[in-house]
Amino acid sequence: MEQDKPNSRQDAGAYRHADPIMDEALTWFVTLLEAPADPDTRAAYQAWRSRDPRHAAAFDRLSALGAMPELQAATLAHQPQAALPPVRSSSRPAVARSRMRRRSGWVGGWRASLAAAALLLAIGVHLQPMLTLRLTADHRTATGERREIALPDRSRLILDTDSAVALDFAEGRRHVRLLRGQAYFDVVSDPAHPFRVTAGFSEVVVTGTAFTVQSDGGRDAVFLERGRVSVSRREPPGQTVALVPGDRVTATADSLSAPARPDPAVALAWKDGRYVFHDQPLAAVVDTIRRYHTAPVILIGDRLAGARVSGNYRLDDPAAAIRSLADVVGARVTELPAGIMLVR
Repeated sequence: MEQDKPNSRQDAGAYRHADPIMDEALTWFVTLLEAPADPDTRAAYQAWRSRDPRHAAAFDRLSALGAMPELQAATLAHQPQAALPPVRSSSRPAVARSRMRRRSGWVGGWRASLAAAALLLAIGVHLQPMLTLRLTADHRTATGERREIALPDRSRLILDTDSAVALDFAEGRRHVRLLRGQAYFDVVSDPAHPFRVTAGFSEVVVTGTAFTVQSDGGRDAVFLERGRVSVSRREPPGQTVALVPGDRVTATADSLSAPARPDPAVALAWKDGRYVFHDQPLAAVVDTIRRYHTAPVILIGDRLAGARVSGNYRLDDPAAAIRSLADVVGARVTELPAGIMLVR
């Protein structure tokens, strides 16, 4: 955010969510807890909310979490004290000092409770998708895992690391929902029963073909290896792109791209446990590699984030890939307990 960004980060503690939009929503949530009736704050919040539908969706998720009893207890723990009864004039200075101490203690306690609220929200924001995924997914992979799955119609699915799908093959349907991550589909031909894959923003319809779908929260990417598929946006429906082998298309909340022609060896390298990239910013490369690493990988500094790199790395040893990339850009790697890596 820019001019309509809340300035209460110090009150909400030092927590920063990995998703920038959710981080902004968290900041606004805590800011409105502190000053719910301030007209300038409300106006700035409404401007932020209306600028992007994802802002409203993220804030509404937090509002739902805000109904948790634990969160209410944290945010309402420090309410203003009731007005003191009238006192004799001789004791007014002492009472005034007492009131000031009470007010100071309330403000400090309120800020502490805001930080507690932010922490509870952070935990809830992280746990809610995980719990939903566990309840919804038919197949999930752990960090660093890659698994091949035989589908009920004899089609084949390869599920990439930290990915999840839900299946619906009842009554002749062939429908897979990619809930998270990336998957490769090798579909058995059956013209009478089209095979559908839905992701965050897109739907792919095929009869018999091989393709990949990746969904990372902000966009979907579909790459066609062989056969033919049609890709359409889920909301609003209507826009459709037909792909031929070698095409790649991306779908977001706002648009469906024209087909691009990436190198198939690069687009499908993950199937063989490798990550191939050319002239990419280090930040984007680290974002991909950290999906295969069981602990956080933290990249420090804008100069490093924008450095352009190329490479071909094994995904079964992401720590080695990070160390090698750090050498390429002249960075240092500090390895902390539990596998946490700092690149600076």
